[in-house]
Amino acid sequence: MINPNHMKLSVYRYKVWDPQNDNQAQLPPYYAIREYIEQLEGATVIEDDYLIVDESDLDALGRIIVGED
Repeated sequence: MINPNHMKLSVYRYKVWDPQNDNQAQLPPYYAIREYIEQLEGATVIEDDYLIVDESDLDALGRIIVGED
């Protein structure tokens, strides 16, 4: 049964720029809520790569690991 108290949230893939090497971006193994990504230095949201998930699927920081297809 679905819990009606859980909200659906959009989580985004993001890239983090290496401060030592401006042209190197890393893709962390997580999707995350926008609020988490905006707090990271050098991070950029990838707007067209997102999932809609149940908030209970997220860790305490608002992240969910990228699934292997």
